[in-house]
Amino acid sequence: MTTTNYAVAPGEYLEEWIEDNGLSQQGAADRLGYSRKHVNEIVNGRAPVTADTAARLQRVVGIPADAWLRYESAYRADLARIADEEHLADHFDDIHPSAATYLRSLGATTATKREPGRFVSDFLAFHRCGTWDAYTHMHDSATRGDYALAALTESNATVDSTVLSTWLRAAEFSESFERGRSLSYAPDQLEAALPTLRQRAATPDDRMLLDIAAMLEDVGVVFMVVPPPANFPLLGMTRWIDKRVPVIQQTGRWGKDGFAIWTLFHELGHVLNDPRGEMHLEYRTEKKRTSAAEKLANTFAMQVLFGENGLEPFRGLSADREISRRAAEVGVAPGVAVHQMHRKRWLPYDYGNRLFVELSGTFNA
Repeated sequence: MTTTNYAVAPGEYLEEWIEDNGLSQQGAADRLGYSRKHVNEIVNGRAPVTADTAARLQRVVGIPADAWLRYESAYRADLARIADEEHLADHFDDIHPSAATYLRSLGATTATKREPGRFVSDFLAFHRCGTWDAYTHMHDSATRGDYALAALTESNATVDSTVLSTWLRAAEFSESFERGRSLSYAPDQLEAALPTLRQRAATPDDRMLLDIAAMLEDVGVVFMVVPPPANFPLLGMTRWIDKRVPVIQQTGRWGKDGFAIWTLFHELGHVLNDPRGEMHLEYRTEKKRTSAAEKLANTFAMQVLFGENGLEPFRGLSADREISRRAAEVGVAPGVAVHQMHRKRWLPYDYGNRLFVELSGTFNA
């Protein structure tokens, strides 16, 4: 629905009728049974068109009473909306430009910086918040509980809260997330499924993410890829639906199998080992992961993917053929081994890149 930045008082229609009929406001007042002052206040939008006034206007002007009441209702609603948007416009600069661009790409708003109040209103509507204070309260509460953002503070990351919240909210419109609301998470079944998940991840292809999503859904875990805003510094994150169902959400931007698979198993470590309800963010820069929970998740991923010996069997290797052969012996994708060898500085960053497999960045599961 198209909105305007002005409100039309129903009295403007009355004023037009007065002029068309060669009357004065006093003449109209005489016909309506009101004082001239009252008619002037109606014309200028200061006095409302009540049910009684609408009935009189119907008899004098010929426009049905219910139409006059609709005009009045629309006028008051527009006044309230304009005042609200003028207030919300003060928060336009609180929303990061990347969040604004992302919101437009999702079709959640068409407003620009020329309509700051409408844009902020659309931003709040996207997040299902009635006021800016409600939005900030939701975010502040999140940092202390269900929606914990402790990793942001610990790592001194520069993830803007409006960008992060918009990406997280975008996921909630997906079919995967909606199905997740009815899932029953079974940690023992997830533990039992780890070997099968590891085996599927050892042969990456364009169907791998879909297959893994289906396997995880069977044990009550949501796995999804949601394209992120521009310059987003995260590979993925773990959160929960009502502290019941874990959600692993990846960006897919770094679509090489080594990044995606390692991030997935790292996040599975959070799901299995951390308190329900905590959020954990997986950064593209390893230095960002400094907490004990992050180190534990890294240890979990290393043990599940590489076994008791960890990355040690790959020490000293540099040729693609050698890495591929050893990866086959260990039972992991070569790209995962290269990713970890790069991370530990065991392999120069310009080596092993041909062993990565490009994955499909998005999927509908």
